Amino acid sequence: MTTQNGPIEVRTGSAFGERIKLVLAALVALAGMVGYYYFDRVSEGIRIGGLLGAFGIALGLLALSQSGRTLWGFVQESRVELRKVIWPTRKETTDTTLFVLVMVIILALLLWVIDLGLDFGIKLLTGRAG
Repeated sequence: MTTQNGPIEVRTGSAFGERIKLVLAALVALAGMVGYYYFDRVSEGIRIGGLLGAFGIALGLLALSQSGRTLWGFVQESRVELRKVIWPTRKETTDTTLFVLVMVIILALLLWVIDLGLDFGIKLLTGRAG
């Protein structure tokens, strides 16, 4: 459905229902974390499996909510934009890294010399030079 100002977003479900889905997802994830530490005598593999299962269920509940769908749309759009990025070559990366390293060393030496000068000046002013 569109108007003169653009498409109208049609929202399904109530705000209360959306909150319930989000709270339930958070509680399931929290229960997975608590269970991981509570059952410390159980095998590590089973505990990790339970934790991953709880996170999977929490993600599933999140995906059912409007916030989850919005987040998923953002992730998909981010992946599209990431493909558009022009990444620097290995040589450009190495050159830039070396330039930054040299500049940091030069700046550190400059600050060290300034510090020595200020230290000497303070000692002269307080009469401790000599």
